[in-house]
Amino acid sequence: MAIGFDRRASTELAIAVSELASNIRKYGVHGEITVEPIDDPKRGEGLRIVASDEGPPFRDFETALQDGCDDRGPLDPVTFLVRHGIGAGLGAVKRFTDSITLEPTPEGKRIVVVRYVKRPGDSRR
Repeated sequence: MAIGFDRRASTELAIAVSELASNIRKYGVHGEITVEPIDDPKRGEGLRIVASDEGPPFRDFETALQDGCDDRGPLDPVTFLVRHGIGAGLGAVKRFTDSITLEPTPEGKRIVVVRYVKRPGDSRR
């Protein structure tokens, strides 16, 4: 099924999925990512991406969504090399998608993101 994301949106989605997969690999015990097309009556076509893992829960998800932070707060710049990242992964996922939610599960957690072809304020389509 072709949905119609342009090159930029496709790249942003690839980054978002890569970041979610990287977090599963770094912090989860076992996990998976599923991607499914959606067609919302108000927003139109898009994708729902679900990243599930059996890893530890977030201490503070809203803080983890901020660039330069993990789920405990601001990162010490000295730790960036050890972490193999700058703490912008979930922030990028948030920027490149239209919604992001955390759902605790008995085994761990699930992050659900949605990206629509047409985004608010997007005059390209």
